Amino acid sequence: TKYQMDIDLSQTFTIIKNQTDYNALVTGSCQPNIDFANYDLVIGKQALGNGNTSIDYELIEDCETGNQTLKVTFNQNETTVAPNLTYHALIPKLKDDQQLQVEIITK
Repeated sequence: TKYQMDIDLSQTFTIIKNQTDYNALVTGSCQPNIDFANYDLVIGKQALGNGNTSIDYELIEDCETGNQTLKVTFNQNETTVAPNLTYHALIPKLKDDQQLQVEIITK
């Protein structure tokens, strides 16, 4: 879905917490049903210098603070296509005092 979902962002991300915001911000041919009572959608855009084979995600929670880090790994290839990809992950609903950081890794 890196090509089928789109959001008007550049080199950043946002957290969507409800269907109304999703409908207003996200476009494209992939429009899944999301259970926003239990999940938040982390969605962002990343411009890349060469082609992309896949995207991997890892969500890590700090045991002391409860804050989370989403590691987004772009597995690159040698093609000269320089895509501006949409990445996204469903995460468990963030609590009011929890913060989320996104760490971008390109390989």
